[in-house]
Amino acid sequence: MSAKKTLTVCNIYLPPSLDVNFSDLEHLIQQLPAPFVLVGDLNAHSPLWGDVRQDSRGQMIEELLNDYNLCLLNTGEPTYRHHSHHSFSVPDVSICDPSLALEFDWLTHKDLCGSDHFPIILKTSLRDDEPAAEHWKFDRADWMSFRTLCMSRLSDELALSEDPVAQFTNTLIEIANQTIPKSHTSKNKLPKVPWFNDACKQAIKERKKAQRKLFRNPTAENVLAFKQLKAKARHIIKTQKKTSWQSFCSSLTSKTKPKTVWKAIRKIKGKKS
Repeated sequence: MSAKKTLTVCNIYLPPSLDVNFSDLEHLIQQLPAPFVLVGDLNAHSPLWGDVRQDSRGQMIEELLNDYNLCLLNTGEPTYRHHSHHSFSVPDVSICDPSLALEFDWLTHKDLCGSDHFPIILKTSLRDDEPAAEHWKFDRADWMSFRTLCMSRLSDELALSEDPVAQFTNTLIEIANQTIPKSHTSKNKLPKVPWFNDACKQAIKERKKAQRKLFRNPTAENVLAFKQLKAKARHIIKTQKKTSWQSFCSSLTSKTKPKTVWKAIRKIKGKKS
């Protein structure tokens, strides 16, 4: 994320079996440079963030919020679905510095995405409003018109202006804008991964459909159908990733440039260059 201010983001997991005391939580908060956002599966339950029960860890989190004047971002929506008895709870907690309390909207994704936790989404107004990056598309340039305009407009008379370098640069850019098209790339658009195909898309679609049916009517038949389609989607995605990687590796030779290798690896992982 590109933000207008510097902030600390901390994502943690506290297993239910871990012995956590209040001083441990205090030590964590004291290490985070302000302003900060603390999110994660804390396995802490409290009606304060929408759970039906309260445990000792939930009480400690409540005390931490009060003592350090922290803000809770949860809206009360469930974040976890128990696969055995089909109940919902809220073990995932999102906390932030008071200065960021009004900067985020907290919500959960409607699809479990193959997990038993609903993905948590924090929408923020801190995003940098910097325009999308532009790239010249030289392969589609009208070089004949570019040359003609350069010969007619980039004359010796430019040297007589107050700032000949700036005048020359501005004129050249104007000519380029007229003869060379541009592509616009969004800074926040996620890159496409080469392994995601129609099979993955269809498997995810079927899994989502089974999940909606299960939530409406949690019968044993619907539970079994959801588990089967969830496993099927996971298997198809894993297979496509493996196939894509094997296909890439089979194309490597002793002459393959390292830059090409790393570019392909980032693309398979879905990371930007």
